[in-house]
Amino acid sequence: MEDYIVSARKYRPSTFDTVVGQRALTTTLKNAIANQKLAHAYLFCGPRGVGKTTCARIFAKTINCLHPTAEGEACNECESCRAFIEQRSYNIHELDAASNNSVEDIRSLIDQVRIPPQIGKYKVYIIDEVHMLSQAAFNAFLKTLEEPPHHAIFILATTEKHKILPTILSRCQIYDFSRISVNDTVEYLEEVASKEHIEAEPEALNVIAQKADGGMRDALSIFDQVVS
Repeated sequence: MEDYIVSARKYRPSTFDTVVGQRALTTTLKNAIANQKLAHAYLFCGPRGVGKTTCARIFAKTINCLHPTAEGEACNECESCRAFIEQRSYNIHELDAASNNSVEDIRSLIDQVRIPPQIGKYKVYIIDEVHMLSQAAFNAFLKTLEEPPHHAIFILATTEKHKILPTILSRCQIYDFSRISVNDTVEYLEEVASKEHIEAEPEALNVIAQKADGGMRDALSIFDQVVS
């Protein structure tokens, strides 16, 4: 029997163009990469399940791609891209601040930051739920966030921007992710249903999209449950 993979993971976008409902943000990120105007720190904020971490991973993969496409997307074929896809890349580090929020966790991250990448140009550090860092951890992180080595880029993600210190906000480029519209959610669910060979009435998908309240992960979880 094949290992079952939930739809939210199986159909996670792998390029900027496949991200649903965040066209303005993905276009801005693609332009920044194309024009080589990368900030050293980004803050992705917005409700859960709207693509913050997904966009951070796509961004990390694209800036390290050895042969980017003319459209500014990662090629998904070079050694750097393959390492990302197979989850063996040393150029992306994810830290969940909800469970790693102490000064020691941040200090070990800062120690890693000094080491340059072996393949590709950048090391990307994604810190999820960054508002959960303790006050002392924030303070330990400030100097590195302000003046990181040229090969390091930080992407902080949070659902609660109002809890983040102004000193952190002032050091980041801020991207506000919006809730995904019902129409966009329904369209994506139709796509998933057709790939899975599942017949679905538009009205049913509409109800799922409304229940998900703008979060694609929630929509796909409800979809899986209904299919079961």
